[in-house]
Amino acid sequence: MRRTRGLRALLAAAACVLLAGCVRMPTEGPVVEPRVPAESEQAPGISFDPRPPRPDETPSEIVAGFLEAMKATPISLTVARQFLSRSADKTWAPEKQIVTYAELGTPTGVSAVRLPMSDVNLYDDRGAWQRTRATRDLDLTLVQEDGEWRIDQVPDALVVPDSWFEDFYQRVSLYYFDPTSEVLVPEPVFVPRGDQFASSLVRGLLAQPTGESVDVARTWFPAGTTTRPVVITRAGIAEVSLSGDPDAIDTDTAQRMLTQLAWTLRQDLSIRAVQLTVGDRLITFGSSSTQVGLDVGSRYDPSGPGSSRQLFALDRGRVVAGDVGSFEETLGPLGQGAYRLRSLGVTLTGARVAGISRDGTQLLTAPTDTPDGVVTAPVTDGVDLAAPAFDYRDRTWLLDRAGGRARILLVVDGDARAVDVPGLTGRDVTKLLVSRDGTRLVAVVRGASADRIVAARVLHDASGAVLGFTSLRTLPLPAEGSTRVRDVAWRSPTTVSVLSDINADFSQVRTISVDGAPGRVDTGGATSLRGRFRALVSAPLEDPEAYAVGGRSISDLTRQERTVPDLPAGLTSLTYVG
Repeated sequence: MRRTRGLRALLAAAACVLLAGCVRMPTEGPVVEPRVPAESEQAPGISFDPRPPRPDETPSEIVAGFLEAMKATPISLTVARQFLSRSADKTWAPEKQIVTYAELGTPTGVSAVRLPMSDVNLYDDRGAWQRTRATRDLDLTLVQEDGEWRIDQVPDALVVPDSWFEDFYQRVSLYYFDPTSEVLVPEPVFVPRGDQFASSLVRGLLAQPTGESVDVARTWFPAGTTTRPVVITRAGIAEVSLSGDPDAIDTDTAQRMLTQLAWTLRQDLSIRAVQLTVGDRLITFGSSSTQVGLDVGSRYDPSGPGSSRQLFALDRGRVVAGDVGSFEETLGPLGQGAYRLRSLGVTLTGARVAGISRDGTQLLTAPTDTPDGVVTAPVTDGVDLAAPAFDYRDRTWLLDRAGGRARILLVVDGDARAVDVPGLTGRDVTKLLVSRDGTRLVAVVRGASADRIVAARVLHDASGAVLGFTSLRTLPLPAEGSTRVRDVAWRSPTTVSVLSDINADFSQVRTISVDGAPGRVDTGGATSLRGRFRALVSAPLEDPEAYAVGGRSISDLTRQERTVPDLPAGLTSLTYVG
């Protein structure tokens, strides 16, 4: 047995070496959404081949080598396993969790080593962010095996610096269905870049929703399904081979499995089509070819062919539609009559509008294209109603700010009822968003000195009825700029843009992920704007135009070089559908 004199000092030195050795690899930023990625899916072009354990190394050197080996690039844990005992090597399952840290503290212990970590983020087996902890200890137990120190007890996790994680993992989405199987639901995750990208996407997709997620999303892949590495041919065909019984897959199941695969794998820009094998049989989409295009299942997209890309607004209280610089009155009664609305929302198809009366007490609804259409008033007892939002089921979600004691109202088929959203109901809520797939709420909660942006998932049963809501999750905002939020709007199905002031002369727009994962999402658009802007106009679409509005002034967030003329006098409440 080797002597352990000075081991604590060596462990501290090893931790310092680890921190100093975290070389920052080049990166181009995260992918925002499928089909409009902000970067290539390739990993940075620098490889790192860590050294294996050497004879007669001390426990501190084994621990340092093990942590360093988990940073191998391309990503591989072959060398890291060599630092484990034979029994630990057989049982260690690092695929169960990812743990990232900002810094390592001073280690303690000899054969039982404890390493403090700070700013720790936890990700599940799919790469979905779970939570952040200010501190967490990494506990490792060492034994001697054949005269050499080896790690015998180790957490089932990949443990890496967050700087390394940012360089070699990218933000993407796994596509599931809602509980009704009527609409696709994207779930944000992080997966490795490079050659493992497509295979990691498929492995994540095969994971079954658990806990509260069962009432948010469902998958059509049978439990226990496994995958071989995905092969991408020179023609861009992703060949996916899964375990299972092909005779158990009917036409409906095959279509939805292929839809999930196509929408998830379309984030790999080298893929042009998907081919699925289950067991020993190729799966077809209906009677078509076994090679399925990436647009398959577009009818399950809430922003698909049936949704409108028009802008809507109020012109002196009447509903108009069109594009910036070219609006026309709508034919419905709210576009022709003297209802004098103050804000509005529009169904995804653009066929029906919901407006808030000038005094904020009534919700009025009517068709947009029928002059003699009937105007209904599902809500007449509001106090301070905000602009309504719609999901794909044409349900109206309505915030009544009510003087700092918010009510959340849900209107279904003309009937309104209050729904209790823990953490929002009865609080000072200034803005409410609902995702087009109907599975997410995002809100701005006003505090004494700062505003918070929070998100919750909407729980549904198989018929689409709302069962309740998950606990609120506060979304992290960068520290710079004002703590007050001027506006928030959907920028993609899984991100929102946030408008706030920098100072008296400048505004800023920041985009964050609705899952609460750390890190700013790069949309490639403006983040700093000269002037005082008060509203955002954007939508979760491919290649959408996004705007910041302040009075009549309007700025294009997606094409900064474009000069946008001022809005006409009297034009207010500019919005997309949803």
